[in-house]
Amino acid sequence: MIEVEVKVRINDIGGMEKRIKEQGAEYKGTLKQADEYFDFSDMRIFNSGGAFRVRDAEGCYRVTYKGCKKDKETTSREEIEIEVESREKVVKILERIGFIRLCEIKKKRKVYHLAGLKISLDEVEGLGSFMEMEGLANSEEEYREKKEEIFKLLDKLGVSSGDVSQRSYMEMALNRKL
Repeated sequence: MIEVEVKVRINDIGGMEKRIKEQGAEYKGTLKQADEYFDFSDMRIFNSGGAFRVRDAEGCYRVTYKGCKKDKETTSREEIEIEVESREKVVKILERIGFIRLCEIKKKRKVYHLAGLKISLDEVEGLGSFMEMEGLANSEEEYREKKEEIFKLLDKLGVSSGDVSQRSYMEMALNRKL
C-alpha cells in the first residue's frame, strides 16, 4: 500500500480548520498519539529514507514500517502497518533484537475526511502545528491521481505547493536534537 501524504506547517490551526469545514470535510474526532521511532544502531532504516515506529493512539497500538519517499514534493511512501496487543512487549522485543529508540513524537490530532482523503490537524510537542493530508493507493496510477487530488485541495485551501514539507516529524525531531 502506498501512503500518499503531504505535510504543511500552519500558523493558524483554527483558521485552517474553518477552511477545511467550508470545503465540506467531515469531523471524525480528536485523539492523542505517541509515536516511538526505532532503528538499528547503524541507522540503516533512517539512512535508506525509511522509518519504523510503534504508535500508541489512546490504547490502540500499531507497528508501522515506512519505506523510502517516492518523490521530492511529498512524504509519500510504501506503508506496512499491523495492529498489536501490547506496545510494551513490542518495544521489549525490538530492544532485545538490537533496535535503539531514536525519538518520541507526541501530538494531539484532529481528524477530518473529505473526498477519500484524511486530513489531520496536528499540534506536535516541540515542533508546532501542522496539517497532514493523505490518501491510499494500490498502484502507480492511483498514486499519481491521489497526489493530484491532494495538491488541488491544498490550492483550494489557499496553501501553496511551496509550503509543503518533505520532512517527517521524526526527521524534524532528529534534526532538532543535533
